[in-house]
Amino acid sequence: MLDKSQMVSFCVLVHMGLVEDGLAYFQSMVHDNSIVPQIEHYGCMVDPLARESRLEQAMDFVRKMPMEPDGVIWAGLLGACRIQKNVELAEVALQRLIELEPKSPANYVMLSNIYGDAGRWKDVAWLKVAMRDTGFRKLPGCSLIEVNDAVVEFYSLDERHPQREEIYGVLRGSVKISRSFGYVPDLTGAVRAT
Repeated sequence: MLDKSQMVSFCVLVHMGLVEDGLAYFQSMVHDNSIVPQIEHYGCMVDPLARESRLEQAMDFVRKMPMEPDGVIWAGLLGACRIQKNVELAEVALQRLIELEPKSPANYVMLSNIYGDAGRWKDVAWLKVAMRDTGFRKLPGCSLIEVNDAVVEFYSLDERHPQREEIYGVLRGSVKISRSFGYVPDLTGAVRAT
């Protein structure tokens, strides 16, 4: 088993985009050092491979895992499917996630967004019905900030917060300042609410 610093080094290599170095490290770990990879090692390889347009190689890693892939691995693949616009693999990943995490509406939302990106509106509608039938709802985004030694919690599009005018005023000001410095938000990965 790798010690904690070696595990962090391995994952950092891979997540910095040095996937080839990570693959070499993974192979060395297995073949040169006789270390049996744990699920975390596979996860460190599957996610970046999938995000770098190497979905088939990522799936090969998943198929060869000596243990069952967990929800983290399938969710990583599902997220990468959105980036790579791979609807078929996304459907497989969602099916596995439903088996592993049946109460998580976020997985349905991600596949719904993938369908929407592909213009498959009938599938979006079907998935919304399937999600509704589970009885679970996706929680809105939540932010916490500290103001005057107190933690203030507010939710996305929350109209009930007693300080909503001040909160949204500060947010509008932040956006205005950011844009004045040339910031343009990339909304291609934004999740559509279902």
